[in-house]
Amino acid sequence: MTTAFVKFWKAGSAAPHAGPAHVSMNDYLIHRYRDVLPVAKVGLRFRRAWPHTTGALGLWVASTPDGRRQISVSIWRAPEDLRRFVGTPAHLRVMRDFRPAGHLITNAWTAERFDRALIWGQGLDRLTGRVAGVQHH
Repeated sequence: MTTAFVKFWKAGSAAPHAGPAHVSMNDYLIHRYRDVLPVAKVGLRFRRAWPHTTGALGLWVASTPDGRRQISVSIWRAPEDLRRFVGTPAHLRVMRDFRPAGHLITNAWTAERFDRALIWGQGLDRLTGRVAGVQHH
């Protein structure tokens, strides 16, 4: 079975470079339909601020058509840039406020280069169970 995702791209603040890129993916399954809209709104707020996020090369926000499975695939210059972002007060607040609303699975990898098609393909392989040992919903 193939899972369909609705996805939207947003460029980051950092200029792409020739070397590898750090990729982080969040796969969040929301327990109750009533929480879909609040979670989506928060995700879109992060997306809107993305061009001002230090070290960010780009971001996809995606979901299944029913909205219960919400995904982010963020691309960074380096792992340190991701660590800096996840330590921000805004990110920590969202993680605290929405932790009980769903189940989060995260994973990260290094892409050999910043190539949107390549990286989305790698993410899709992980989201659909085609990468051994990577959890997904």
